[in-house]
Amino acid sequence: MSRSIFITATDTNAGKTWVTSSWVRTCLAQGLDIQALKPIASGLNATGINEDVAELLAAQPVKGEKDINFITYDLPLAPALAAQKQNTAIQQGKLSDWLVAQTAKHDITLIEGVGGLMVPLSVDNQTPWLVSDWLQSMADVEVMLVVPLRLGCMNQALLSCQYLQSIGKPPQWLVFNDLDNTGSFSETQALLLPIFTSMLQQLPKFIHLKCHGDMPATL
Repeated sequence: MSRSIFITATDTNAGKTWVTSSWVRTCLAQGLDIQALKPIASGLNATGINEDVAELLAAQPVKGEKDINFITYDLPLAPALAAQKQNTAIQQGKLSDWLVAQTAKHDITLIEGVGGLMVPLSVDNQTPWLVSDWLQSMADVEVMLVVPLRLGCMNQALLSCQYLQSIGKPPQWLVFNDLDNTGSFSETQALLLPIFTSMLQQLPKFIHLKCHGDMPATL
């Protein structure tokens, strides 16, 4: 049975791609059969590839862009807005089929999301399709939540975890990414632990990254 882990965040620019690329490097170095995907992306760099996709490609054995990315919009906008401007909507059924095919190729698959849980991916006939809807469509997927360690992060982490719990996808891991070198992880963890204990049926594993430090082995 293959194993899939969805990596989401409390917001954009939280460090999802760094966490994903660092994690896949760590696991590959341990000899695990693992891959990292970025199914949906927005924005192209000067060479015509999305920078997140490029980073994930560089982190794992040689793969083609289409092996890890289903769709990339040219414009660096929220996917639903980029889709409207380019008249190219995500086809949910084809995305699902693509993910099933890709995840079957390796024992473990890391799936990097887009922004936070409530980012709109598309709006079809006035019906929005959000990152959280996409997540719910994946059976048996595990969840990692990346939290940038800065002012406001506790509120965002609690709201995100409460919502994940409500949709039946509680996080197995909470990664606090100390982008600004605040050094406040221990205090933040101490404050949050009793709240999470009462909120969640099972406590997630807390992980501290120091200014985009290496991701530890967590599988």
